[in-house]
Amino acid sequence: MSKKRFALYTAIIIIAVLAFLYFRPYSEKLTKSANLSKESIGGMKIHESIHEGSFITRYGKPLSKENNDYYDYYHWKGGLETASINSGKNKGSLMRLIITGTENNIYDNPLRTEKGIKLGDSKEKVLSLYGDNYYKSNEQGADIIGYIDHKHNLTLEFWCVSNGKVAKIQLDDSSVE
Repeated sequence: MSKKRFALYTAIIIIAVLAFLYFRPYSEKLTKSANLSKESIGGMKIHESIHEGSFITRYGKPLSKENNDYYDYYHWKGGLETASINSGKNKGSLMRLIITGTENNIYDNPLRTEKGIKLGDSKEKVLSLYGDNYYKSNEQGADIIGYIDHKHNLTLEFWCVSNGKVAKIQLDDSSVE
């Protein structure tokens, strides 16, 4: 193989790898929109407030709080985790809702999405209920199936473990990093 041909192939491979790494974070933006306007977790929607009576009645006082510069992360009874705005006129507004299991059982949580997906459900069930307009990602050893609503600025992610079962569900305002 000539040096020119080797250099050309090497350059093509390097450009392809760099393009993949550059555009990977944009896969959400390139995914067709899904209508998530009615989506909720545990009966709560993004932008509702943790100070509303319905939220307080359902979840009570927070069990614990994690400090963060931008959001207050709380753990609530029933297995709900939230991130809410921590200052200003929108203080308490929900920006992220998360369902996770317990240390003893990663599928132990009764909360569900609006379409009925719960921890332990299969990746196939997610795809059958939410459709084919999704993006894929990998994080912390999980295969993530994500849906984005460009009109309402919402994302819904299902984190699936190696056996193909949902181990975490996360509904976000798409501005949350």
